[in-house]
Amino acid sequence: MARKFNFSEISALVVDHDRFSTSIISQILRGFGLNNHIIIGSGEAAKKLLAGGQFHLLISESMLPDMQLAELVRWVRRHSDTKIRYMPVVVLTGYTQFSRVTRARDAGVSSVVRKPVSPATLFDHVLFAAKTDRPFIDADDFAGPDRRFRAFEPASGLARRASDHVADDFVQPPAPSR
Repeated sequence: MARKFNFSEISALVVDHDRFSTSIISQILRGFGLNNHIIIGSGEAAKKLLAGGQFHLLISESMLPDMQLAELVRWVRRHSDTKIRYMPVVVLTGYTQFSRVTRARDAGVSSVVRKPVSPATLFDHVLFAAKTDRPFIDADDFAGPDRRFRAFEPASGLARRASDHVADDFVQPPAPSR
């Protein structure tokens, strides 16, 4: 039985300076029923709105024009207001090199999503960030959701992604006749 989720009471702040990207993200969010979202283009504007507003979710591009993503996320994770501090932070990026994803994770993000993003993928990450009860770690050099969580057991073998494995029921197409 499928469960339905009501996003009508959720408010999100989207930080991205690319109008094309924000147009797509806005359409996806409205498709979820998350109509209460504000789009801004800089980290400083995000700080001002977060400090003065009531947001439940932060979605940010990884490349901000005025600051490093890690600076914004650390500001969120060290904020004195717990509504801001524990807010899920989903990062969208076209740059998924291991070092960039690691920096975002080490800053305290909840999830990293690769662009171009599909509605299903963004929905899964937003829902996962909101519904998964990960312990919040507050140490001298890190504040954020526990990075050591395991929602599922890793795949066996060297490759851990499901897409790295060939499905057992995969049928090879017949060779073209000559």
